[in-house]
Amino acid sequence: MPQLQIKGPTLRRWHSKIAVAVDRPFFAALGGPSVQPSQDLDAGDVVWLVPELQDGQLIRGHWEVLTLEASSERLLAADAVTRVDFERVLQQQLQLLRGE
Repeated sequence: MPQLQIKGPTLRRWHSKIAVAVDRPFFAALGGPSVQPSQDLDAGDVVWLVPELQDGQLIRGHWEVLTLEASSERLLAADAVTRVDFERVLQQQLQLLRGE
């Protein structure tokens, strides 16, 4: 959010975009794909990228372009994960990677 607030207006004036790559659960917490997602790079300021892992490789998954305002609204409306829950899930993932 701070990155969008600080860089967004400047990049908009420069006619540049911000690309944000997130995982599917995070994007879902932001409301998921738009009903009619735009892929018109001239229609917004932020390109949201949701890559997929397929056969051990990252491939292009969902992506859409949102305005800075729409991106900020989604971030503010999202349910924040508690630190305890975040650390618990991270610990579980690390244990899986280690084979524990």
